[in-house]
Amino acid sequence: MENKPKPFAWDFAKAIVYNNIKKALGLDQCRMITFGAAPLNVETRTYFCSLNLFLVNTFGMSETAGPQTYYSPFTGKPPSLKSAGFALPGTSFLIMNPDRDGNGEICIRGRNRFMGYYKDEENTKKAIDDRAYLHSGDLGHLDKHGHLFITGRLKELIVTAGGENVAPLLIENEVRNALPEISQCVVIGENRKYLSILLTLKHVQEKVGFPGKDLDPVMLQELQSKGIKGKTPEELRKDPAFIKYIEEGINKANSKAISRAQNIRKWYLLDRDFSIENDEVTPTLKLKRAVIAKRYAKEIESMYPPEPKL
Repeated sequence: MENKPKPFAWDFAKAIVYNNIKKALGLDQCRMITFGAAPLNVETRTYFCSLNLFLVNTFGMSETAGPQTYYSPFTGKPPSLKSAGFALPGTSFLIMNPDRDGNGEICIRGRNRFMGYYKDEENTKKAIDDRAYLHSGDLGHLDKHGHLFITGRLKELIVTAGGENVAPLLIENEVRNALPEISQCVVIGENRKYLSILLTLKHVQEKVGFPGKDLDPVMLQELQSKGIKGKTPEELRKDPAFIKYIEEGINKANSKAISRAQNIRKWYLLDRDFSIENDEVTPTLKLKRAVIAKRYAKEIESMYPPEPKL
């Protein structure tokens, strides 16, 4: 990725190890492996890089005829495993109304942009502005090299009781990085005095998006190696070692927040993971925040006790 000389015996390792891994995975004829629709953990991308499998991140919409960005290590451009890549040739970005950190709505222009919604002039005018930019509804920023970083959805912005605008996706990614046993997490804080978070643990997957009732045994082993004895969500909520582990992870995520208003103050571990079947995530595994907030209203309210009357 950094265009540095290959290590000694690289070709030998490639022939004996890496090529056989690709063959075992059925990817020996694959020239480019892409992913999109949702963010992928940097550790996962790094792991595949260690197998000489570079996963190409793409970002786009149906309205842009598919991809709008990509990044390949063969372009010679500065590398980044956290970005969505660079704008495709012939296209451009505009970050609309950026905040102090440079985050704003990602707007797109280029020949790949659609002409409009069929027989729907009203929504077409909402999507495409007078300068021919398509408004994506996604939040992000560009670095000095032109890498696009997606930080959340415009409609998913949380506005706290103090008027602070918070992009929950960034916080949730940091929490998952700090707590690898966590499957899903949802930041709560709309019109609240502070942020809280709902957590779910990894469960045995019957198929993608359809977790079973049992906790993942490998995940439980990881917790037990940390001195955590609880084996069910109910037991873990009362386990001092688990409570300490979660709070340390959240503190680690909070240390990367840009303001105190974006710190997680309280958390609640749910009994089960979110699923497509229960309408809590979409088929592309995006969180349905409104559904989750309504379904777990009782658990959420437990993190916001009523203030004492004067």
